[in-house]
Amino acid sequence: MQLSEALSLAIQHQNAGRTAAAAEIYDRILEVAPGNPPAATLRARIHLKEGRLEEADRLTVAATRAAPDYMQAWNARGDVLDARNQPEAAGAAWRRSLLAGPENTGPFVGLGNRFQLDKDYGAAETAYRRALAGQPGNVPAANNLAQALLIEGDAEGALAATGRVLARDPNHVRATAYRSVALEELGRHDEVDRLIAHGTATRPIRFEVPDGYRDHAEFNAALSDEIRNHPNLSGDLDPLRRAIRGGAFVPQLFDHKGPAIAAFESMLSAGLDRYIAGLKKDPSHPFFARIPKGYAVNIWANILGDEGHQSAHIHNAGWLSGTYYAAVPETVRPDDPDRAGWLEFNRPGYGIPYRGSRRLEAVCPELGMAVVFPSYVWHSTIPFRGGGERISIAFDLHVDG
Repeated sequence: MQLSEALSLAIQHQNAGRTAAAAEIYDRILEVAPGNPPAATLRARIHLKEGRLEEADRLTVAATRAAPDYMQAWNARGDVLDARNQPEAAGAAWRRSLLAGPENTGPFVGLGNRFQLDKDYGAAETAYRRALAGQPGNVPAANNLAQALLIEGDAEGALAATGRVLARDPNHVRATAYRSVALEELGRHDEVDRLIAHGTATRPIRFEVPDGYRDHAEFNAALSDEIRNHPNLSGDLDPLRRAIRGGAFVPQLFDHKGPAIAAFESMLSAGLDRYIAGLKKDPSHPFFARIPKGYAVNIWANILGDEGHQSAHIHNAGWLSGTYYAAVPETVRPDDPDRAGWLEFNRPGYGIPYRGSRRLEAVCPELGMAVVFPSYVWHSTIPFRGGGERISIAFDLHVDG
């Protein structure tokens, strides 16, 4: 196979989401032709997506040296430097990309993101609109434009920006989340309530006590103990930038299973199967349109102490998300008017203020209960005081078929 044919095949794999197959071909090309600009750039993109920043950095350096006028290499170089928290160098790389190809609009997304971080939302809006002028289907540009407009208070503009994405992908998680914020600000409550679907999609589910345990208190005490002593336990803010504040984090909870975690896995699987079986398909709804025949689960645990909380966020890669409560402090009570420690819905995050006129929905945690919701639903934990631990197990379901 000629190098050009191999490169074309790798690009086809990458565009179809078969990144492992694409990466293997790029690696073979780079063994024969080190620094090949397209192969190095596209392989760097895969490394960047997977968080392997040093490898991505090395390949973008090689690509820009081999082809100083290759705009895609400079564009990727800027994205890598931005991920490595080198904003000035990233900006210089993006500008170099624009000089190499004035028709290139990709760097405007990165520049807009830097403006957002600097809270220069007007400049960010301009950059995103410039990206969309050249690439009307640029999803990051449209979503980030919606975010900037929501921060500035332009709900109508944000609604239009999310419409660009949803016209192509009606089930897009982030665009749907931003749309829900815009609709709330505009007072279109029926549409928001339909998206959130409290009582059907968004609701608590309760579990029976697993075999071998007297009650929920005994089971969850054992479960909490296994979580506290889990080999994957890490303190405070984890490297994947999860939304936890003031606590600890256990990724890949099921990698190491004691008796309680194994019992929880079986209990959760049965409960989720029952929940899904009770849903009714609706092709016009971004959640009910995607009820899966099969699913994969990503699962982790959070440990929150006094004043600990989870900031408002969504789960971009999921279909359904949820949290199970293994330990609840005594100060977290259903009769608390301040709702300390409760799980709150539809308060936006990512710097977007809540400007709605309604009191937000919230659920008080209980032992032996999980709360599930579409992954595009904003959710956060209200801080609590008075000591104790709040141990929760969070999960995402990914549509598998």
